Amino acid sequence: MKAVPFFSKLSPGGQILLLIGLVLAGTIFSIVLASVVSILVWGPDVLTEGALAGSLNLDFLSTYQMISQVGMFILPPLIFGLLVHSSSYKFLGFRKADYKHLIAAVLIIAVAGPTINFLVEWNESMSLPGFLKSLEQWMRNTEETATRLTKQFLEARENKDLIINFLMIGILPAIGEELLFRSALIGILRKVFKGIHWPVIISAIVFSAFHLQFFGFVPRFALGLVLGYLFVWSGSVWVPMLAHLVNNGTVVVVSWLSVNKIIDVGLDELADFGSWIAVVISVLACVLILYLTYRTRPVEEIQTE
Repeated sequence: MKAVPFFSKLSPGGQILLLIGLVLAGTIFSIVLASVVSILVWGPDVLTEGALAGSLNLDFLSTYQMISQVGMFILPPLIFGLLVHSSSYKFLGFRKADYKHLIAAVLIIAVAGPTINFLVEWNESMSLPGFLKSLEQWMRNTEETATRLTKQFLEARENKDLIINFLMIGILPAIGEELLFRSALIGILRKVFKGIHWPVIISAIVFSAFHLQFFGFVPRFALGLVLGYLFVWSGSVWVPMLAHLVNNGTVVVVSWLSVNKIIDVGLDELADFGSWIAVVISVLACVLILYLTYRTRPVEEIQTE
C-alpha cells in the first residue's frame, strides 16, 4: 500500500516548519526513550554517580548519544519524506549511485585533509571583539568540554569500543545528518531557489551551526559544501553518506589503532596541515574531483539546474 503524502501541497516555508517540528518531536522522543533505557540498565542515579565520581559512564553516554541520533536526525527526514512526497524514496535521494561518484566521495575525503586541517587551525585562532569576550570564553569552554568527551570515547581500547564508536561517530551521523541536511533541507530549498548553489550553501551553514561549535564552524561549513555538491551532482544520498562515513570513520579507526599501539600515527599528526604547498594541492584536488562529479552528473540533474 502506498503512503499518502498529506502535506504534498504545503509551501516550502511550511515544509521547513514541518521539518523543524519533526526534529523537535524526534529530539523529545529520543530523550525520553534514552532516559528510560538508561534508568532500566544503569539505574536512576547514573548521571549523579558519574558527576560525584568525577568521571562519566561512557557506556551510558554512548547509548544516550546513539538513541538521540536516531530520534533527532534519522527519523524526522524519513517521516518528512513520507508526508510531503508521493515517492519519499526518490525525494530523499535513495537512488543507485554511480560507482564513479562513490570513488569520488572516498578520494575527496582522502585529499581534503590538509585543507580541512588548515581551516581548523585558522578558525581556532579567531577571536571575538573585546565586548564579546565573555561570550567567546563560554564558547571556548563549551568546545573544550565537547572535545574532552570525544577524546574519552576515542581513547577506549577494547574491540567493542571500536565497534560502538564506529557506529556512534561514523555510521549514524553519516546516515542521519545527510538525510536531514542534504536530502530533506536541500530538497526543500531547491523549491525556493533556482539552481543548486544557494540550497547547498544554506544547508552547509545550517549543518555547521547545528553543531554549536563556533571554533569549528568554518571547516565544518567547508565539509558541508563538499557533501552538498556531492549530493546534488551525483543525485544520490549514498554518495555524501559514504564521504561522511569515511571522514568520521577514519578518525575512529586511527584513534583506536594509535591507542592500542598498532600504529605510531596519532590524531595530532593527522591534524597537522603540513605545508602551504600541501594545502594548495589539496584544494586543487578537491576542486578537480568536484568538477569531475559535476561533468558526470545524471541527465535528470542537468535538466533541473
